[in-house]
Amino acid sequence: MPQCLIPNCPNNATNNIAIRLRREDTTAIWAPNSEAFLCNVHAAQGYIINIDFVPVLGHTITTNVTAGGHTETRTTPIVNTP
Repeated sequence: MPQCLIPNCPNNATNNIAIRLRREDTTAIWAPNSEAFLCNVHAAQGYIINIDFVPVLGHTITTNVTAGGHTETRTTPIVNTP
């Protein structure tokens, strides 16, 4: 079971942080999960989320989720087209 992303939290985490790009009809062009998880306590805490889009070639989405100086990174291929 993954550990909570929040530093020094001893809880197991079952809530995966993800991001989604939706078409107008709400279907997803891409919707990768990250490698970052939150426990139930921290999932309901509230957050400021900063999103930084950096264009790259290669048809992939890389997610970097950071909390307290710790970063979880995952790269996922884009398989749908707009």
